[in-house]
Amino acid sequence: MIADINLGGVLLPGLLVIALVAFFCTLVVIKIVSSTSFYAALPCGALIEFATFIAIFTLLIPGMNLLGWYL
Repeated sequence: MIADINLGGVLLPGLLVIALVAFFCTLVVIKIVSSTSFYAALPCGALIEFATFIAIFTLLIPGMNLLGWYL
């Protein structure tokens, strides 16, 4: 069962909230990694950013289950 988050009477799907958290975490990680010379040597930056988002999103789901959200 997917948990909904109630913000002032507005129900937000749990996966949407996790996707937004993963998006902002991805922005922070890419900002940190892009300051190194390693990121400039990568051939396809957009693919790396998308893979980073998927990895963070995948890691957040078990974390939400541990908190009791049961996604």
